[in-house]
Amino acid sequence: MLSTLDFNISSPSSFRFLERFGKLANANSKQVCLARYLIELPLIEYRMLKHSPSNQAASALYLAMKILPRYFPSHHLKDGEHQ
Repeated sequence: MLSTLDFNISSPSSFRFLERFGKLANANSKQVCLARYLIELPLIEYRMLKHSPSNQAASALYLAMKILPRYFPSHHLKDGEHQ
């Protein structure tokens, strides 16, 4: 089986998960860029190894989307809705 794969096996990184999660969440480029930065920060912290790459990517994207929310002009809101 490994020869069929040309011994090309690896575990997915948090950046691969971030690409997928960013598309699913419809995140803009600034949010994804901030999430990439947030993923890079704990690379030097040994204690962060206990968290899975998918969990790190999801957490970074969530935080980035909270820090940089999408802008919706008030004229697009329906009557009675608040920003």
